Amino acid sequence: MNTIPQIISPDGYINTIQEKKGRADSAKQSESIDASFYFPSVSDYIRGSIAEGKPYFFVGRSGNAQIGVKTDQTNSGSMPVIDNQDIYIEGQIQNLNPLLDIGLQPGNVLELFKKGDEIGRLVVMDPELRIDDVRHYLHKRLFVGREITKGYYKGFEIHQERDPLTGKVADYITIDIEPFQYIFEPYSINPSSINAVIKEGRSALSKIRSRVAIDLTNQVLKPNELFVGDIKISLGDVYAIIDAVVEPESSRIEHLPARVLDPFRTFRNRQVELYNFGSLDIPLNEIKIRVRFFRTKNPLTVPLEKNKVKEGYRLYDLLTNAEISNLFSSIHHNSLGMILNKGNFVQIPRAQNPEGEAQFEIIKNSVVQSTSRKSELVLPISGRGELQNGEFRKTLQKLSVLGGINSRVFIGENFPSPDVINALNRSGIRTFLINAVGSSSSKSDLNDSDSATQIEYLIGSATPSFEDDYVKRMIVLTHTDHAACEFLRYDAETDKLYTFYRGCFIEPDDKERFDRVRYWFAFYGSHTKDADNRLTIDLINQLAAKLGDEMGIAHGGGPGLMKESNDLARKHNIMSVGIAIDLEGERQLSLTTCDGLIKYKEGLRLARQDHLQKLSNLPIINTGGYGTSEELAISITSMKIHESPLAPIILLDPDNLWSHAQRQTIEIAERKYGPAFIPNLIKPCRNADEAVKEIIRFLSHPDNWYKKNKIPRENIEKSRVKSRRIRQETLGQDYVEVFENPNHRLMV
Repeated sequence: MNTIPQIISPDGYINTIQEKKGRADSAKQSESIDASFYFPSVSDYIRGSIAEGKPYFFVGRSGNAQIGVKTDQTNSGSMPVIDNQDIYIEGQIQNLNPLLDIGLQPGNVLELFKKGDEIGRLVVMDPELRIDDVRHYLHKRLFVGREITKGYYKGFEIHQERDPLTGKVADYITIDIEPFQYIFEPYSINPSSINAVIKEGRSALSKIRSRVAIDLTNQVLKPNELFVGDIKISLGDVYAIIDAVVEPESSRIEHLPARVLDPFRTFRNRQVELYNFGSLDIPLNEIKIRVRFFRTKNPLTVPLEKNKVKEGYRLYDLLTNAEISNLFSSIHHNSLGMILNKGNFVQIPRAQNPEGEAQFEIIKNSVVQSTSRKSELVLPISGRGELQNGEFRKTLQKLSVLGGINSRVFIGENFPSPDVINALNRSGIRTFLINAVGSSSSKSDLNDSDSATQIEYLIGSATPSFEDDYVKRMIVLTHTDHAACEFLRYDAETDKLYTFYRGCFIEPDDKERFDRVRYWFAFYGSHTKDADNRLTIDLINQLAAKLGDEMGIAHGGGPGLMKESNDLARKHNIMSVGIAIDLEGERQLSLTTCDGLIKYKEGLRLARQDHLQKLSNLPIINTGGYGTSEELAISITSMKIHESPLAPIILLDPDNLWSHAQRQTIEIAERKYGPAFIPNLIKPCRNADEAVKEIIRFLSHPDNWYKKNKIPRENIEKSRVKSRRIRQETLGQDYVEVFENPNHRLMV
């Protein structure tokens, strides 16, 4: 087929609602209501396929399914009514979650459904579009299961069946559920919170439930119980349709009707909603989800790439910087910003007091308006009062593949206050596109961690400075296991886009370079022109030749030694991260040429130093002043309390500037004011050759170096465990180098 049609209809709505009644579906009574559903402007292909008798089904809205509300046809054998381009079907809405009625007493969850509520879609399972050979799509367009080692996956099996219509043999997959469950919080359930799910969808679910780990081998799904869990799957340009039948078939466990996995929008984890209509307890580790796959038209104009399919397409994967810049011209001059939700643009009017309660109510109303599905794309009016051109429409088509709740975008000219960010976040906005010239963040802990999952965040043009709490909160939102958040900033002056990654802003393409770094050298020294930095320059040149991209440089992001280290790193293509601070009043301007940069607000000297300590694992102390002496003391103390992995503290000291400091550590140890091993870590070096030899001796075989320098095994192991934990928690790093293994490449 030259043209692959869309197998899913537009969104359908409740057309009429009948009376509520009891229905005996199992051992207990459950309540349901009959209704008719209306699907406007359905394509010729879908209407024709249904009229021809091709397989189809009604897919309920996923938000409803995830609270345990089942929406389905009243009689699966009855045919929909086709009226010109519209389709009507008779259906029912049934509550399978007893917690909902408890929380809504004296009311009932079914009473919250109203005429006009979005209810689901129609899906044609066209056998001509079914993917027969699933192996051909693994693992370029399709990722299933848990990766154990490179190229080997666990958690799914491929089976074959004969299609009853075509007689052709085709593959399907059974997938294990993941060891997680979504547990409802009874005390958070009320008419408002449930109505928000019905009206707004999945974005409101985090207010009423928690995601918890479970042991699949020791837990069962009992009769008349609802289970909401996960399967691991990422889709490229294919549809996946979950079968209502769950294995083992005899269990009578049914998957609720939210059974369509959209191309591109499905990545990593997809929720499954299972209800046990049988009479037996079924162990969770025996349950397997059946999935079939269908071809679809690829809406992307960018290449289909393996890693992007697996992890999900981000905004910066889809748009050029010119297209990002063009989006900002659509914002009204009197708007707080604009919300984009699948092509529907809504301006957020600015209140007289943007920090007041009225502004938050305006935001809430704008979000609700943005969830209204419109059959025709309405282009926004720009600040110049002109309609956007055809390029704007192309931009929106690209953004249509943004995954899940990432598909909602906030676009603003200024960096919103933390309270506004939280208000948007609670309302389901997870993508923030900001072009904030000269703005900086306000102090905040960006609360609402439960609802603050899945964020993309673009901030301003001039280098913004942050409060310590704000940086830490961004890290939590970005790098927690389930959050998969993303913070970015667009620099209009240089036309560059930066993503917040591991505690700093870097260009998206530099993520892999960052993760390849094993040894982060922290270079401390003077920012003045009077300091001689030639030893540092020589040292970096030699280390770069030996360590290559395993080496990274962390520095203070300012002038003097920091700038020279940064320039050398760029010369050698070594990752360079500046942890800067707002010291313009002290005539220390921040660098703008670092591969990675984060800037702290004035007065947060110690927070900035702590960030440097947590990122780096090899401190280099150059000739310096009062600030450098403080950094030396902090480096020593971090190792003393095992917050940093034990490593040589290199003093580049050609003129004995640090000799007094070294003698002081020896005296402290002799008086037993501190651990005896600390002086053995401090290594003064007259020149770069001595420093390189000391570093290579250590890295080539850390345990031998520890033994030679009489570092107690107890302290070594404690520092490895504690420093790894702290760094993973603080910066969200997947891998932390704590010098457990020798570097065989460096051995002579």
